Amino acid sequence: MKTQYYTASSLDGFIADSHDSLEWLFPLGNVADTSYPAFIREVGALAMGSATYEWMLRHVVGAKQPQPWPYQQPTWVFTTRTLPSAPGAVRAVGTGFAELHYELPRHPSK
Repeated sequence: MKTQYYTASSLDGFIADSHDSLEWLFPLGNVADTSYPAFIREVGALAMGSATYEWMLRHVVGAKQPQPWPYQQPTWVFTTRTLPSAPGAVRAVGTGFAELHYELPRHPSK
């Protein structure tokens, strides 16, 4: 199974800004005009930290104009806390990625 680390980060290596926001990404352009749609179609599962997941809940699922959970793939969230669930395949885990790695499903076409 191939594991890829794919993230947007600022030049100083941070995913979120000092206010734990991903808003800095939006002025960079429309994601549909990038290679991301082709990339994400080949992904079998996602793993994300709780801060990213909570941001997605606030700004996508629970936004003023709510949108559905944006991923079709199973998504694992790394947390030791109980978090609200999003409609879709979201599973919270209290372990690190190394322990979870072999539980993640492969992409069905591979």
